[in-house]
Amino acid sequence: MPQPIKKTELRSRRAADEYRARRAQEHEAREAELLPEQLNTLAAIRDFDDGDTMEWREEEIRLEDVLDGSTGIDISHGGGEFTDAVRNELEEEYRRTHPKRMDFRTRRDRVQRRVDGFESQMDNMISTYIEWAGEGEAPPCREGTEGGYRIRVVDLLDNYDLDAVLDADGKGVAAALIKQGLFPCAPYQPSVVITARTLEFFRVTHARCPRLAIQTFVKSLCDLHGGPFRPYLSQQFSISFDLYLEIRRRTRYRVLATLGRLGKEWRLKHVCPCCTYELVDDPDMTFSMLATFDGNESLRRVVRNVSNADGSVDVDDEGEAVPQKSKERADNRDAGEGYFVDRGEVDKWSKTKLANLLPTDEVPGEGVPCSDRWKNMINDVTSKMWGIFDETGIFLALCRHGFVLLLADMIRSGELAKYPLALVNELLDAYGKKFGLGYDISCHFQETIKKSNLSEKAKENMLKMLVGAFHGHAHNRLCQLKFLATYIHGLGLEDLEGCERFFSKSNEMAKVVRYSSRFHRQQEITGFIKHFDDFETYANLSKFLCKNYEQALALLATEAPLKLLMRKEGIESLEEFDEWLVEEKEWLESKKAQAAKQVVTLEMNYAQKLVNLSASDAKLKHLQAVIRGNRGEDADYDPVKAAASKRSVRHAREIRDRDMDAVIELEDRLEIEHRWTTTTPEWILAVKALKQKKFMDALNALESETGYKMRKHIAKALQTRSEAVKNAIARYNMAAVSMEPPMPLLTWDEVVEYVFLADFEFLRATDGELDGRKWTRPACRLAMTMYFKIVRAREEIVRLNVEIRRLVTWISDEDEFLRRKEVEVREAGAPHIAVLIRTYRLERARSDMGHMKRIWALAKTPGFTGCVLPGLSKERKQRIRKERRERRRERAASEMDVDSSAMDVEQEEEEEESVSIEMATGWQGDPGLEQGWVNVEEGIEEDDEEQEQELAGVIYELARISVDGTSREGDVLCDPANEAGWRMMALWVIRGHPFTPNLLVIFL
Repeated sequence: MPQPIKKTELRSRRAADEYRARRAQEHEAREAELLPEQLNTLAAIRDFDDGDTMEWREEEIRLEDVLDGSTGIDISHGGGEFTDAVRNELEEEYRRTHPKRMDFRTRRDRVQRRVDGFESQMDNMISTYIEWAGEGEAPPCREGTEGGYRIRVVDLLDNYDLDAVLDADGKGVAAALIKQGLFPCAPYQPSVVITARTLEFFRVTHARCPRLAIQTFVKSLCDLHGGPFRPYLSQQFSISFDLYLEIRRRTRYRVLATLGRLGKEWRLKHVCPCCTYELVDDPDMTFSMLATFDGNESLRRVVRNVSNADGSVDVDDEGEAVPQKSKERADNRDAGEGYFVDRGEVDKWSKTKLANLLPTDEVPGEGVPCSDRWKNMINDVTSKMWGIFDETGIFLALCRHGFVLLLADMIRSGELAKYPLALVNELLDAYGKKFGLGYDISCHFQETIKKSNLSEKAKENMLKMLVGAFHGHAHNRLCQLKFLATYIHGLGLEDLEGCERFFSKSNEMAKVVRYSSRFHRQQEITGFIKHFDDFETYANLSKFLCKNYEQALALLATEAPLKLLMRKEGIESLEEFDEWLVEEKEWLESKKAQAAKQVVTLEMNYAQKLVNLSASDAKLKHLQAVIRGNRGEDADYDPVKAAASKRSVRHAREIRDRDMDAVIELEDRLEIEHRWTTTTPEWILAVKALKQKKFMDALNALESETGYKMRKHIAKALQTRSEAVKNAIARYNMAAVSMEPPMPLLTWDEVVEYVFLADFEFLRATDGELDGRKWTRPACRLAMTMYFKIVRAREEIVRLNVEIRRLVTWISDEDEFLRRKEVEVREAGAPHIAVLIRTYRLERARSDMGHMKRIWALAKTPGFTGCVLPGLSKERKQRIRKERRERRRERAASEMDVDSSAMDVEQEEEEEESVSIEMATGWQGDPGLEQGWVNVEEGIEEDDEEQEQELAGVIYELARISVDGTSREGDVLCDPANEAGWRMMALWVIRGHPFTPNLLVIFL
């Protein structure tokens, strides 16, 4: 038998002729296999007499007459039974002799097959893309070559057919198209391609506006192209866009590999210049790094499950619904890029492994007083969110400047304890000791850490849990004194609320990821984070530092009003404020113990029942008197009113009897012989305790109404909850009046103006125990707040001075390192990679000049105490020492004097290290570049020090006059402490480098 011919080969005439010949041979072979009876039947069909005579032809109906309705036509199936029988017989025989091949393929794995198809060509596509990008990313050619590969090209403003040229280099169709800036939507035989500039335009636009979905963008392209929208166009664009992003990601991976910057560990160690780029002369700070984390449920994703045929829902052993089997198409791609904590790592801290370790509120003295104020404190271990979602949100960690550190997907649950525990474990491994971490429920989470497997690691690394400035106002006052940012030594002015600001931007992705696949959701989040870090957070980094510095200086300016207020209130020294804080904490601890002991006693119940009995008995007597008055001779009798009065008396008598039974029961339990009266001593004590309890209940209700529930959405709450707050104020005032002595009354304005909910705590002092204490007076509390803000402002300035110099050093070192690597790679014979390194350098460098301008404007601000000259980073110091050690070894080996050189290594290292620290350089680059950049590690000698010092002094005076014109007292540029920068510039001039205006930017 001839070999089968594929359908794709039928395009040529020769293939079509071969196909017809093959079909004729098969037909003859089938006829040869037929039985004699079947051959006779087939012959009868071929020679069938249809009775076609000329007489019938003469009576033939014209088609035009039938169509215009002038002539009717009768249609019948008469005689068609024989034809149907023959057809069925032939089909049955064909099915018997030619069984259909079973096709086990499904549409569920078509995504995976497409991914595998692209993966098999990925290396060739990446190499081709690097060549294309290194040559300047030329736009695609609109004129093809006759006989080329016919394909449809979708560009930004047009779409057209192109006969693309496929190079015969064996790299495949996809690689050949990418070499022309065209990205296919199928791995082997694409019919449509998208231009690279169209995909890049969508990538950048989507990163700036995450709510812009692919379908919306494709519809816009259809409008620009003047064609109708079809749903499959979005699918084609999505496939090409996925391929484009994957090639970009792997290309960037090769660039980072060349630079030695691979891995999650490297990213965490260099994620934020101000937090992680440590200098050798950094001062010791209370917190080596500050970060915050929190959960958000906006980025949920609907999971597509297989439903049961009968519509039932499967349940587990506990009777709770379990998720059904997923019907989503298989896709093994991962787009996390080191940001996401692995689900398996998170599950190590799950409920089943921590149930016996987590704290409980049932242990006396270990309860969390804020647990009823926070949704994520209540059942945070067992909360579930099966519903229709798979991923129900993200749990995110940021540094204090807003750079994303890590995040974890919340899977079919709310904000469980396992998510923050997993992130804390990773963060401690990455950043080590003295790590400060903000969380809205740190008071509760700290107890969780203490009773988990992280206890020892957190203690060794001196982990400090903190509460953000906004969320802290809704905490119990005792929690505020322990965790609130205002009272934490060394924290500065950091509010630890960066997650809320990030979520306000990331929530725009909610619509896009809601119905996406798991891979595309992860791809969306990762792409948004990378773009946000590079072009939002980093671009605004110097603005963050300068604004915080200005805020700290403004707070320091309030020191004079504070001293005036202290004299007015009789506060002798600043130390009193710290003493007050200790006193307040001790008092709150004692009130906490009293509140734990406060219970409703039988005596209090008995007094309440006597009050109830007195009221019900008085009501019964009143109704009976009314009925007797209506029975007078002159009264008009109304049977309806009479029946209603009898019912009222009957109901009142039942209530009086029920109260009487309760009183008698308590008298038996308390063994009271004579019923209490208002003059009985026991009655007076019980009523006092009862009033105390009612007052505390009313105060708690008022505090709850003005708590976090209202502050979370202030505008909405003021409208919807204002009436409830007013009612709570009224109940409080009624209880306050009944107290002995009466407690102060509250108004709406006073409650709304309370800065801290802790002010409610002072209302709990009902026995005059706080009388005479200064720290309870509003003016003194205002002074205490001013004092702690000034203290935090001083700490903030210390931290900002460190972070500003780290940023300046990072800018200098990063630019020098990448320029040097670019030259090395180009000289090594990889010009295309060198171009990509240059692109990588320019991505962040676009913001560096803006950073330097802001920092120098800040340096001229009165009160600035920092240094804007670059320092020497610990990382660079290690690299320099390593390079010098290698040069020494090479020199020693060439001189055959290894022993002598090894003996002098330590002494030379110490001398050169001191010189390196003193001569830490500014914005540097490779020598010989047209911008005038200089290499500080080249040409340094330790001789001629006196001559260099003299010239440094001369250049210092000249540069000072050229920059400021005159010398001003307090000017940072004229500060002798900054002469080191001018001296460094002089060293390069001495060594023969030209003096250019750019040197002022480099060193100053």
